Amino acid sequence: MQENEPVDSLKDVIETPLRDLEYVTNLLITKGSEIGWSLVSAILTLTVGFWLANRIRKIVEKRMIARDVDLSIRTFLIPIINIVLKVIIVIFVVDRLGLNASGFIAAIGGVGLAVGLALQGSLSNFAAGILIIIFKPFKVGDYIISQGLEGTVESISILNTKLATAKGQVITLPNGNLFNNPITNYSVKEFRRLDVNIGISYDDDFEEAQKVILGVLHQEELVEKDQNMTVEILEFADSSVNLAVRCMIKNENYWTAYWRLHRNIKYALDKNNISIPYPHTEMIVRNTSNDQLPIND
Repeated sequence: MQENEPVDSLKDVIETPLRDLEYVTNLLITKGSEIGWSLVSAILTLTVGFWLANRIRKIVEKRMIARDVDLSIRTFLIPIINIVLKVIIVIFVVDRLGLNASGFIAAIGGVGLAVGLALQGSLSNFAAGILIIIFKPFKVGDYIISQGLEGTVESISILNTKLATAKGQVITLPNGNLFNNPITNYSVKEFRRLDVNIGISYDDDFEEAQKVILGVLHQEELVEKDQNMTVEILEFADSSVNLAVRCMIKNENYWTAYWRLHRNIKYALDKNNISIPYPHTEMIVRNTSNDQLPIND
């Protein structure tokens, strides 16, 4: 075996690691200060940027309100504007950190594509939301029926629409299903037809009943007098002659008029001795007994 080379001196043994340590320390101080300043700068930029994004969102929203932009458009566009502004700020912060912003954008695009493929239903809802805003089959505040569900449109967001029901419930419907199914909108027209179906006895005078009900319609202030009012025989049912009462009401007065007319028609018919029969069945019993008794053998 060869002998180890002798160390030049004890001084070299001590100074060599110290020089290495000094180099590492200087490197950490230099690079650490640069990295630390970049982080502080990025955090400040992100904080101020998000604050500015919120301010811009509020300014845009106020401008839309001032110009009387439809509430449906506002509730749909404001969240999108907010997201786009914050994404731009994040990209700027990435660039401030010295990272490759174009690579970051490409990574976001790749992630977005993968998420898009995984969430095709959500993309369909997003596209349907845009179509709802463009073609306006309904807007916020309209009373609609779709897929057996009904209520007042409370909001139209990126992916879904919320309906507030008369029972105090909130129904969330995906925009895709909503746009691709029939929608009944009761708020498009100024007036809405109110139907009251009521039965009278076969023994009562139809013309008298018609006169009494028309009198109720003329006395009700919520009924539009310049629109058609109809009281005619609808059908001959098993226990009653059913009458069709039709009149036009303003949308905002519909339910108030609905309750009033049902109540007042009942009172008026009772006052004029016109009965509202309930379902009943008549039984006819025939006597089939023979006078002649059978003769037994």
